[in-house]
Amino acid sequence: MTTTIASTEAAGHAGNGVLSSRAAKFADNPFLTLLVTQMRQQTPLDPVDNGSFMQQLASFSSMEEQKQINDNLLSLLDFQGLLARLQGLGEGSALLGKEVTWEGADGEQSGVVEAVFIAEDGEVRLRLADARELAMREVTGIRTPKAGAGEG
Repeated sequence: MTTTIASTEAAGHAGNGVLSSRAAKFADNPFLTLLVTQMRQQTPLDPVDNGSFMQQLASFSSMEEQKQINDNLLSLLDFQGLLARLQGLGEGSALLGKEVTWEGADGEQSGVVEAVFIAEDGEVRLRLADARELAMREVTGIRTPKAGAGEG
């Protein structure tokens, strides 16, 4: 007999981790929810084999653990991206007021950094005194600007 289990969304673990402040309820336990659903859907004349039932529980448990691992990895990647952007801003802030040089279409160019920001694509960019922008990775040189010197 093949038994199909209806939606088990009510059995999710959202907010019921070890450090959760929310009290666990009967519906929060996926094992109990699956057991009750299984018992409701089996017929008395053709009960589900214990081995089959245990295999279903093991598969369900494995799937839940994989989902939690995936969620944790996604959170870790988000956090890593945030740290990389913050590090880029920190490094870029050391360039404020400095004259930077880079290779442009017209050869070596320079300008004084007025602002550091993160573009929509996540790249750290520099805004120069003459309103030009360039990616921080394009910088080939850094120096303290000469007093009263213009930009090139």
